Amino acid sequence: MTAHLCPDLEVLFTELEAGEGPALDHAAECEACAAVLEEHRLMENDLYRLADPLPPPTLVASVMARVSTEPVPRRREVWSGLAILLTSMLGGLGYLVMSDQALGRLGTGLASVLVQGRPFVEGVLSGAHALWSTAGLTVACSLAFLLLTSLYGLKRLVGTGPTPSGA
Repeated sequence: MTAHLCPDLEVLFTELEAGEGPALDHAAECEACAAVLEEHRLMENDLYRLADPLPPPTLVASVMARVSTEPVPRRREVWSGLAILLTSMLGGLGYLVMSDQALGRLGTGLASVLVQGRPFVEGVLSGAHALWSTAGLTVACSLAFLLLTSLYGLKRLVGTGPTPSGA
């Protein structure tokens, strides 16, 4: 038979998958179509024999080394911290709601702070006023030093972020 009477390969393979059809009947009589089907069968057999190659034995070590050198994104750390904070707060709130004793103790403690808190705050403010009026510059310098060292410590704890010129 001539090539222009042969069915499309798509039709031939579709009927081959189905197992019947006029294109398969044609392929039984046509040498060109039979050769295409034989090549297809041999290629399928070759593909079934192929196995996925095993990764190199050093793959895990090299991946872990690269992961350890990459910094954790700050956004991920912030979201993880917020998730931990919210989980803790919900757990504490659940405990307060479920336990009458804990809720009673919380109410008593808050009432005690409100009743005794005002004299405490007045005493602290009075002491601060006395310190300021006697040694104002010394107190201001001490507070500024304390604030700056705390901020520097926090910056060192967090690490250095991208600078505006590096971003």
